[in-house]
Amino acid sequence: MIAHLLSRFSLQPSAFSLRNLALPTVIIAAVLALVACSPTPEEKKVEPKAEQGDGKVTISAEVQARLGFATARPQRIVPVRLIEATAAIAPDPARVAHIAPLAKGRLERVHVQVGDSVNQGTPLFEYDNIELGEAVGDYMTELADMQRDLAQMDHSRESLDRAQLLLEKEAIAKKEVHVRQAEFRVTEAAVANRHARIARVKEKLYRFGMTDEQIDALSTDREKSHRREASYTVVRAPINGVIIEREGAAGEVVGPEQALVAIADLSSVWTLVDIYEKDLGQVRRGTAVEISLEAYPGETFRGTIGYVSDLLDPQTRTAKARVEIQNPQRKLKLGMFATVRLRAQVTGGTATVVAIPSSAIQRIDGEPSVFITLDAVTFARRKVKLGLTSGDLVEVTEGLKGDEELVTTGSFSLKSELLKEQLTQGQEQ
Repeated sequence: MIAHLLSRFSLQPSAFSLRNLALPTVIIAAVLALVACSPTPEEKKVEPKAEQGDGKVTISAEVQARLGFATARPQRIVPVRLIEATAAIAPDPARVAHIAPLAKGRLERVHVQVGDSVNQGTPLFEYDNIELGEAVGDYMTELADMQRDLAQMDHSRESLDRAQLLLEKEAIAKKEVHVRQAEFRVTEAAVANRHARIARVKEKLYRFGMTDEQIDALSTDREKSHRREASYTVVRAPINGVIIEREGAAGEVVGPEQALVAIADLSSVWTLVDIYEKDLGQVRRGTAVEISLEAYPGETFRGTIGYVSDLLDPQTRTAKARVEIQNPQRKLKLGMFATVRLRAQVTGGTATVVAIPSSAIQRIDGEPSVFITLDAVTFARRKVKLGLTSGDLVEVTEGLKGDEELVTTGSFSLKSELLKEQLTQGQEQ
């Protein structure tokens, strides 16, 4: 290289001697600068690029302890099968009140319509209760007869008292006193009998809804007009709920054999599921279900099967299963159709599947992943394919090798650290 440069300045290496030291200093400096700055082909290199991460994350033991890391190993469980069935929303019969008149009478007015919400005590309808009118008449008659019986008893008591005084003065025979005593006992028995008859009539009035105040008002002379009104019965709601049935019109003759109003408490409803005969072996009480309705896309209602019918519909070859669902916001309407999904354990076989705790699963770039333990401080991401969920366990169909130890508590921290490292590497590139 130096010889080449010297040749450019008409200098030959062989002629290079002490007399050449007089070469201008600037030429020598230029030569040396060119030598120092000109790279050889071997010295040219390509800048290195940051390699993509291999999915490994290192977390110190101190940090693991602070974050409360926990691990678990996969389990072998009985596989779960997904059963899908149709269903309909229905009222709970124990929460439906069918209200009929207590006795025969003429309907005066109905205060509610289908769909109305009512509270306990809300007036539903009123009618002229024929039996109540008769009972009020009987009560008034018994009260009048009681006055008569009391008067007779008072008269008999006075007669007995006089007879005893006369007997002391020997003015009458002892036999006469005995007669007065017998008469007094008869009137006492009549009063006691009248009390029993009044109590029986009052019980009838109570059953028709009258209170003690209303009954007492019947005996006052100034409330004669009230006696006629007393036969009008106002029937009130026994529970909170929604009117789902309403019958009758003003002027109709009604009776206890026909319910005029039905009230349903919809704070809790039934989902009646049609289970096909082939699936009945996997469905039992306590099986968890998920319910979806077209009216609420993306929303899932959950419950458990409380009853499976012992009767099979001969036409559809299905049996009814009952799921009770809490409905505080009354989103579930009676008669709605629903799709029900049941996760039932497969019975009759010995095969098992691998399952892991749901807390070990993290979604990274849209793919389900877990972190396996390589050593005390190193963890590696492993992509997995998931099956059905059974309680807190999720089936794993692909991705796990052998009896690997998985991070459960702390898996989210590993995900965050992995994403942070990937982001850093991407910026460096």
